[in-house]
Amino acid sequence: MANIQDGRATAGLAAVENVTKALRYTQVPRTIRTYTMSATTGTIAAALAANSTVLALRMSPSAAALQAFITRVRLMYTTIVAYTTPVTAGRRLGLYRGAGAAASGGTAVADFTQKDASAPASQCAAGQGGDARIATTLGLTVTGITYETQPIVEAPLVHVGAAGAFADYTFEFDMLPHPIVLSAGQLLAVRNPAAMDAAGTWTLTAIVEWHEALALSSTTADS
Repeated sequence: MANIQDGRATAGLAAVENVTKALRYTQVPRTIRTYTMSATTGTIAAALAANSTVLALRMSPSAAALQAFITRVRLMYTTIVAYTTPVTAGRRLGLYRGAGAAASGGTAVADFTQKDASAPASQCAAGQGGDARIATTLGLTVTGITYETQPIVEAPLVHVGAAGAFADYTFEFDMLPHPIVLSAGQLLAVRNPAAMDAAGTWTLTAIVEWHEALALSSTTADS
C-alpha cells in the first residue's frame, strides 16, 4: 500500500491500494446508537425568572470521539394554576445549546431508552460521564454554563394562561436541513427567554430523540 502526501502537512495522507490504485477511506455511520429520553417537571412555581433552565441534556466531556445528533424534540406543556394575565405576548419556551459545566438540582435522569438493546450506554448518561436532569419547582442551577445567544427554536405559550390549557410542540431536526449536533461537554437545554407571569404554575414533559456516532474530521484545513 502506498501513501500520497498533500504537501501541506504530514497529517494530510491518503492511503492507496497497490493493485487497484483505489483510495482508502473511512465510512462513518450516522444512524447507530439511538436513544430516547422522556422526563416531566414537577409543578413549576409561579413567576419563573427569565432564562431559567428546566431541562438539560449534556454530552460527556470525555466523549471526544463521539457526537450526539439530536433529531427530534417534543415539548408538552400544561398550565396548572391560571396566570394573572391569561394571554401574554412573549410568553414562550426556547431550545438552546450550551457548553461548560453540568447543570445541577432538579431530578436527575440516570439512563435512557436504547432503541437497539445491543447498543452501548449513551455518552449523555450519568454512568458515562454525561448528565441529564429536569426541574422540579424552580429552574436548574447552571453555574459555569454558557448558552448560545440565539435559541434553536421557540415554542409560543401566549395563549395558554388558563388552568388546564395545553400546548404540544414537536420539532424535527432530520438530516435535511441538519440535526442538532452536541460535541463533548455541550448540552441541549429548554429555557424560558422571558419571565413567566405571576400566579401561573405549569408542568412540562419533554421527549428527546438522538443518535451517537463517531466524530471524524480532517486535521488539515482545505482551501
